[in-house]
Amino acid sequence: MEAYGVPSSLIITEPFAPIVAAFAPTVGMAEYASTIMVPHRVATMDDDDLRKLADSVVDEVIACLTINHR
Repeated sequence: MEAYGVPSSLIITEPFAPIVAAFAPTVGMAEYASTIMVPHRVATMDDDDLRKLADSVVDEVIACLTINHR
């Protein structure tokens, strides 16, 4: 979406970082500039832990979506 001027943010868990880095060039990007890394095993978190995780990255997500996109 970034290539089309749509601010985007990619949120991944740590083990997927190498896959993401390898995939970026296949879509014409050197890297994904707005990648946010969170601890692995999100799928097994309960609702309270997911809320805490979201709270911990929300400011970073907002920054990725707004800085240099005004």
